Amino acid sequence: MHFTTLLVTALASTLAAAAPTTPSNTKRACTQIFPAGVTAIHLAKNAAINIQQDLAFSVPAGAGGPCSLVATFPAGFPIANSGQALVDVVAVDGPAPGALIGSITFASDPTAPTFRTINSFACRPNILLRLRISGAQGAVDFAEGNGAGVALTYSC
Repeated sequence: MHFTTLLVTALASTLAAAAPTTPSNTKRACTQIFPAGVTAIHLAKNAAINIQQDLAFSVPAGAGGPCSLVATFPAGFPIANSGQALVDVVAVDGPAPGALIGSITFASDPTAPTFRTINSFACRPNILLRLRISGAQGAVDFAEGNGAGVALTYSC
């Protein structure tokens, strides 16, 4: 009888350990927001002009962090680049105004969606960033919104 009790206990422990569990690292869908009032990104820089663009994001209270600044484009999305098209993203407000958040050359793949993380940082209610051409001259143009462009993700 004692042997049977030990055997049943051992089997129960083994079965419990082998039971499927939900992994703690299960990927969750992120919430994605686009900058308020922006329908296109137009940046240009040469000896005569320096067109920069500000992006304002309003993050709802209770949003889980960190926030990630991303570039997301469907397959074949039209992006016009010329010259040195590297774009710097700079903090306008927050804990370090003027700090470089990251740099990116905007591009889309002709056959697959593109998703690139520019950088991640602590979420806060209002985030204001500036896009500017990094080099001495270049230009970038693309439509913004409707699931394409520069976005902020959180609660991932």
